[in-house]
Amino acid sequence: MTDLPAAFDRALARHQAGELQAAERLYREILAAHPDHADATHLLGVIRFQQGDLAEAEAAIRRAIAAAPKVPMYHGNLGRVLMAAGRAKEAAAAYRDGIALAPDDAALHSDMAAALVTAGDYDAARARSRLAIDLAPDLAPAHLNLGLALEAGGGMAAREAEACFRRAAELDPGLADAHQALGQLAQAKGDEDAAIEHYRRAIQARPGMVEAHCNLGNILRERQDYDAALVQYEAALATAPGHATLLANKAVALHEMGRFEDALAAYGAALARDPENAECRRNRAMTLLLLGRLEDAWPDYEWRWKTARFAPERRTWRKPRWTPDDGTQGTVLVHGEQGLGDCIQFARFLPRLRDAGQHVVLECPAPLVRLMQSVDGVVQAVARGDPLPSHDFHIPLMSLPGAFGTTLASIPADVPYIAPNKDEAAAWAARLAGLPRPRIGLAWKGSPLHPRDRVRSPGLAPLLPLLEMAGGSLVSLQKDGGAADLAALDSARRVIDVTPDLRDFAATAALLPSLDVVVACDTAVAHLAGALGRPTLVMLPLVPDWRWLLERRDSPWYPTLRLFRQERPGDWNGVAARLKAHLTRHWM
Repeated sequence: MTDLPAAFDRALARHQAGELQAAERLYREILAAHPDHADATHLLGVIRFQQGDLAEAEAAIRRAIAAAPKVPMYHGNLGRVLMAAGRAKEAAAAYRDGIALAPDDAALHSDMAAALVTAGDYDAARARSRLAIDLAPDLAPAHLNLGLALEAGGGMAAREAEACFRRAAELDPGLADAHQALGQLAQAKGDEDAAIEHYRRAIQARPGMVEAHCNLGNILRERQDYDAALVQYEAALATAPGHATLLANKAVALHEMGRFEDALAAYGAALARDPENAECRRNRAMTLLLLGRLEDAWPDYEWRWKTARFAPERRTWRKPRWTPDDGTQGTVLVHGEQGLGDCIQFARFLPRLRDAGQHVVLECPAPLVRLMQSVDGVVQAVARGDPLPSHDFHIPLMSLPGAFGTTLASIPADVPYIAPNKDEAAAWAARLAGLPRPRIGLAWKGSPLHPRDRVRSPGLAPLLPLLEMAGGSLVSLQKDGGAADLAALDSARRVIDVTPDLRDFAATAALLPSLDVVVACDTAVAHLAGALGRPTLVMLPLVPDWRWLLERRDSPWYPTLRLFRQERPGDWNGVAARLKAHLTRHWM
């Protein structure tokens, strides 16, 4: 090769034009004639990096460094390759070598800060970011990395992070990571509109940005815009095919869309790549349970204790966990979990423990203690947080159906399995004696803390047509904001609000026998009415919680319940119209 500089210039021009294959061929021609040409070796490594071949990129750049160890750019690009390979500590060392050669290179200081953040050395990352900003105040990535270091360090420092991210975005509106970080902060504050805007700007700056697509998809899914959420997950999977978390999130969206077999396939693909993914296993259990495949679901359901939602509630027990295979008799502490309705529903399994020869002590939320004392087989009920009585075994309440190998055919469905206090029930009967019949109890929303409350709770507005029915009496059973909802009504029809006297669920249980029928959404009141064997009409979303199964109008858990399901997502008005017609036909 007679004109080496011209040959290199041609290769570099092709490289800068994005013609990577042509540039690579020319670099290799140069290296065939001049194996020690450091720049050609280095840039060949850069091309391999651009093409995703991290191993060959690292090897080529290291050869370039061996040939010319005092070129700062070589060390910087080695750091970038090592960061892409997930080797942050080694990347920081490579950047440090470059900085030793170019101590005033702000970009190298900033890149080293990013590596230190990833490596978890937040103090060093903050110091390095500030040095980069001192050298180049308008260097956007330096402000971004300072924000990341402040945020990760926690405490008061984390409050400064947002200003850093905003400054980075101002300096470089196309810096996708700054918008991604701002989106996460907005999402954490509950400002979903701002989060969506930032995620969209991140995606605009870097199409295919996995984190932004995923987070945007999650918000859209929470807003029940499942088609749009699916678009975001698919866009992320196009960049990161086989990404377990993305597949699991996609599966949740498919579940909510009613595409259950597709959801199971996506869960299966996610678990093939990450078998220990507890969120995925627990969510797959939800789909299997909804489909009525209870026996297949219970093993996955036990993974709930490793999920972000339930892991903080997991406790260490000195006593062994009870299993049906252990024939030892003693006292079993059953600890209630999740919602109030869950405790009521699964209390049906406590008599089976008694039948297995065990003394049963139940720990449950305080509002349920008096009620749970009435369950057959319960020796003692204690409030969560109170000292626990002596016991020989323990088991979570919602693990009992799995322990007993429960199928749809073997659900204990004898009702009532909870009994109201006779004196309190008599007092309610006397108090309500003058109310015209039918007396209809109403509950229109669940706890706002429930992760699917947006889906399951219709609110009072769709039930307003019930207030127009002639005859009968409407009685509010709605705690948690029910009085405020009623006060806002512009209606001549009065709903009798007795909730100030419902100090716990035992009080509500005593009231229900004086009502003729209960109308409720998927909330604890529906479970209580069902456990008492009271006629109950339950309003359900198109894709309900797993316990209500699909399509059927009855419930294998509660024989006296009748289910009214949405025919279209979010259509509570249609549910209310059919429910009103049923009430008029059968009760008025």
